[in-house]
Amino acid sequence: MEVTGLTWRDQVLAQVFEEAAVDLGRGLKAYIDSRTGARKGPEVGFPQFKKKSPTGGSFRIRHKTSKGRGVRVGDGERPRSVTLPKIGVLRVREDTRRLRRMIVTGRARILFVTVSRGANRWWISITLEAADLHPGHQHPTAGHASQPVEAAVDKDDAQPTGHGGNGWVGVDRGLHALAVAGSSNGVEVLRLNNSRVLRRGLPRLRRLSKAVSRKKKGSKNRKRAVVRLGRQHARIRDRRRHVLHQVSNQLVKNHALLVLEDLNITGMRSNRKLSRAINDAAWGELARQITYKQAWRDGQVVVADRWFPSSKTCSACGELRKDLTLKDRTFECRGCGLVMDRDLNAAVNLAAWAENHTSPVDDGAGRGVARVGDRQAAGPVTNAHRQDAPTRDGSRGRGGEGLHDVGTNPQTAPAA
Repeated sequence: MEVTGLTWRDQVLAQVFEEAAVDLGRGLKAYIDSRTGARKGPEVGFPQFKKKSPTGGSFRIRHKTSKGRGVRVGDGERPRSVTLPKIGVLRVREDTRRLRRMIVTGRARILFVTVSRGANRWWISITLEAADLHPGHQHPTAGHASQPVEAAVDKDDAQPTGHGGNGWVGVDRGLHALAVAGSSNGVEVLRLNNSRVLRRGLPRLRRLSKAVSRKKKGSKNRKRAVVRLGRQHARIRDRRRHVLHQVSNQLVKNHALLVLEDLNITGMRSNRKLSRAINDAAWGELARQITYKQAWRDGQVVVADRWFPSSKTCSACGELRKDLTLKDRTFECRGCGLVMDRDLNAAVNLAAWAENHTSPVDDGAGRGVARVGDRQAAGPVTNAHRQDAPTRDGSRGRGGEGLHDVGTNPQTAPAA
């Protein structure tokens, strides 16, 4: 007699089914709220079932400490491993020493683990609830003075500074140069040309896509071709993400006061000639990374008004040049004769705008903090959740003994 049904359910951890039900509930709620008008933003459709495929899929496991069912990192004599309930010990490629040190010090705790498969590889993502960064990695209290920001923005006077910053720093994002940062006095602090990872990987991407189309549907050769195509997509995505993290890290580490432009990215993508390049630049993802990383370091990020003509305004005299086009890479002012790089001129204008339009807001700790919400980075950032955690002496606080002392339930200390 052939056995049918969910006979395999006892081989799977119960939390997998529970978390799937939680996700379904969230999807249904988002769908109902979108139809009734309670949810803003794009319309949300009815939840769809995940496709059963050997090349994709994921599941989530909560961290439980009772009955030894918790998630453990670097358990036993295998430092590069993650132990999951019902599954056992899984070897990982990355070094877990820093993560284990974070866990041992008791300044963070594991919330859940997500196991996923993509590009024919298995991935383990561990979500932590950690304390604030060590004070040595945060910006000084500059920019949090109780006096108004307008009283300390004169170029000839002392300005609020961060780690190597000189007051507000404007960040202009573009296609020719991915990011150009400059201060209000016209000094360029960062310039990174656009790597255009999609353009460089497009020839191979097209070749692999054609190979998939030529294979017979359902055949093993087609499955192999699909895997090769997925790896190329993953390679492009990882390269882009690596560049964005490098840019955002340089900005937030060296400057405590950053101002971004409010770009209408969705509207810009309607231009069929520039949509591919705009998607490849990932301006929204760069803004999201800068926003949550600056919050980690206790810095400030403001967003300039969307209708502020930063590229068409002269940073020296303020004259507006309406006939400036996208192909004009140099800004030439007809009033004062200023000749400056277009992107740098926009960054300087953004920095000056922040000095003239920000105002201090009391954050409850006696500090004047000038913050403006970023509509481009309004999505949830689960990996940016930080809060006060117990220290070694049992008190609640942000401090720690080392720059990387952030952790969870006590475990065996990692070997030196």
